[in-house]
Amino acid sequence: MNSSSAKWVVLTWRLPSASSTPRVTTWRTLQRMGAALLTPGAAVLPYSEDLLEQTEWLAERIVESGGEAWVLPVSELRERDEAEIRARVRSARENEYETLRAKAGGQLSHRGVVALEHGYRSIVARDHFHAAGRGRAREAIAKARVRRRAD
Repeated sequence: MNSSSAKWVVLTWRLPSASSTPRVTTWRTLQRMGAALLTPGAAVLPYSEDLLEQTEWLAERIVESGGEAWVLPVSELRERDEAEIRARVRSARENEYETLRAKAGGQLSHRGVVALEHGYRSIVARDHFHAAGRGRAREAIAKARVRRRAD
């Protein structure tokens, strides 16, 4: 298959059970990338050259840890499955935006506001399906920045 026709990138993997560190590292990396976990050994991401490259890098780390990994560009999923993946990813990002919004409502130091801004940019980078709550989180952080300046 030509990767230019791909809409999704699927990573499947298996790691040795001897150490939990590679499993935790894999899970955290996929979480940072905004992947939807399908099973304990499979995840899916929307296709982009950048996400394909990151997924291939992660697969190499898995193999270096004694595991097996396959990166599979996929051109089509069943409509129901695609809708479920999009909904799961949006829901996860909405929860993250809501957490930021709630934190922005509290008393924050300058460092705290900077951390929220960094967290917001990090969520936006993995918000592949434009989850609701992005604007509310951005506004809450902007208000926190203004409150901080007024102190």
